[in-house]
Amino acid sequence: MAINSLEKTLSTKANKAEIKSAIDTKANITDVSNAITEVASQMEYKASLEEVNIMLEDKMSKSELQYLLTNKVSIEELRSLLENK
Repeated sequence: MAINSLEKTLSTKANKAEIKSAIDTKANITDVSNAITEVASQMEYKASLEEVNIMLEDKMSKSELQYLLTNKVSIEELRSLLENK
């Protein structure tokens, strides 16, 4: 029984070639360092929370935009103003 159990366990284990292949494809310290450096440099160009909040304060709401659009000068009114000038 113990030998059968051991044989079943061994059949599910990776062989040397599979282990070597897995080790060859894993990232090394240089790969990880380069990835971290790239992420850090990209983070420098991202807006800070304060900058985003300032942009949101300057942003017009949908209702404000709709109000301004309904009260804008029409093309006909503008032509009339320019012709009477």
